[in-house]
Amino acid sequence: MMTEFDCIAIDIDGTLTNKDRILSPNAVDAIQHLSVPVVLVTGNVACFVSAISRLIGASEEVIAENGGVVKLSYDGEEIVLGDKSICVKAYNHLKNFINVELIDMRYRRSEVSLKCGFDVKKAKEILKDFDVDIVDSGFAVHIKKRGMNKMTGLSYLAGKKGWNLDKIVAIGDSENDLEMIKGVGFGIAVGNSDENLRKLADYVTKERYGDGVVEALTYLNLV
Repeated sequence: MMTEFDCIAIDIDGTLTNKDRILSPNAVDAIQHLSVPVVLVTGNVACFVSAISRLIGASEEVIAENGGVVKLSYDGEEIVLGDKSICVKAYNHLKNFINVELIDMRYRRSEVSLKCGFDVKKAKEILKDFDVDIVDSGFAVHIKKRGMNKMTGLSYLAGKKGWNLDKIVAIGDSENDLEMIKGVGFGIAVGNSDENLRKLADYVTKERYGDGVVEALTYLNLV
């Protein structure tokens, strides 16, 4: 197991929060006592994740929109790595076949986010000729540029900060965390995680949601 860490990358929804999107006070308390940078990596929009990061005392650097947007400081520029125009074209095609509802369209800069509740497998088939990926986080369905994921954003940030990816730990719970969990030095799935993520992770916590984060940080001898 790793003994040196450049940063801890943590998903928000379903990892730091429960199924009702309520932040775990135990996880927040643990994060506030860490000496290692904690970077929030999420499918949420940049303004939201920056506010949460500041609120809980995590790093100024944040990764939003499933890696499509990176911020190097709370009030800094939003660096867009994705391509919203491709995603909008795919969405405009999809809505001719499936009843879908947009989320946060005003604030999203790199992707399209949709409310859950439709047949994602069917949507993937409809959009198979578009240069996009569709991922279901359990809280929203994201249409993003093909190949764009949380690991894309984390790799970009690591390059800017001089961090070694092999010295990064990632903690997540769902399909949109797969590449990140697989791509870093040590990947952790919390107890409520998607089965595919559990198979890829180096460690799966017994505890669920935020308590799983605390267990993970304890396992790493960080708290």
